[in-house]
Amino acid sequence: MELREWAIRILGGDTLEEKLLDPGPLTDEHPGTTLLFDEPTRPAGMGFRKHTRKDKLPKLTEHNEPDKRAVCLHRFAGHELLAVEIMAYALLAYPNAHGHFRRGIANTLKEEQEHVRLYCKRLEGMGVRFGDLPLYKHFWHYTPYLKTPEQYLSVMSLTFEMANLDFAPQYGASFAKQGDTASADLMKRILRDEIAHVSFGWHWLKKLKKPDDPMWNTYLASLPEKLTPQRAKGPIYNENYRLEAGVSQEWLNEFSSLHE
Repeated sequence: MELREWAIRILGGDTLEEKLLDPGPLTDEHPGTTLLFDEPTRPAGMGFRKHTRKDKLPKLTEHNEPDKRAVCLHRFAGHELLAVEIMAYALLAYPNAHGHFRRGIANTLKEEQEHVRLYCKRLEGMGVRFGDLPLYKHFWHYTPYLKTPEQYLSVMSLTFEMANLDFAPQYGASFAKQGDTASADLMKRILRDEIAHVSFGWHWLKKLKKPDDPMWNTYLASLPEKLTPQRAKGPIYNENYRLEAGVSQEWLNEFSSLHE
C-alpha cells in the first residue's frame, strides 16, 4: 500500500479498525501533492468533545480508585489516537520530504497504532471500552502550524512526545504504587517507545536545520506562538531519558534554564 493511501484511510476512517489499519508492505512511489485535513473523520461516539475545567485528569492521590486510573488510561489512549492521525496528516502535508523522513514517520505511526491497541486491551480488562469516555481535540489544534517538517518535529517529537518522558514514568510509578502492575508495565512500554520517537525528532531536526543555526534556536523558531517549550516537560523532570534519546546537554541546559 502507498503511504498516501494509508494516511488518507486513517484520516478518513469512521471505524477504529480503519484508524489502526495494518497496511502491510508500504511503498512511496506516488506521494502526490499536499493534502490537508481540517479534522479527521472519527468513529461514531469518538468525536472531539469540548474540554472544560471539569475535565482534568484525576489527581495521583485518587489512583487508589480503579475507575480513576481507567480515566487516565482512556485519556492517554485518546492522545495516542491523535498521534496516529497527526502523523498521517504529516505524511500528506509533506509529500516532497526526504523519503527516509517519511518512512520514519510511518514507522512511528505504526508504533502509535500499537499503543492504541495496548490501551484498548488494558481498558477492556478494567471494564471500559475505548470511546466510553470523552475524547478531546488537544494536539490537533496545532496542525495548522505544522507547515514544515521542522515545525512538525519541534511540536510533536520534541514537545508533546518529549513531555511523555516525564509523564509516562510518573503515572507508571503511581499505578505501580496501587498494585496495578498491568497499567504500570504499559507505561514502561510507552516510555521506551517515546524515547525512540524523541530520538527520531532530534535526529531529523538536526539534519534539516541550517548548518550554522543552533538546535535550540531552530526549535524555538519552529514552535507556534501559542506553544511554549514548557509544554515539553512534566511535573518531574527526567533529563536522563532525554540524554538517552540523544538530545544534547547544550540543548538541555537551555531547556532547563527556562524552569529555574
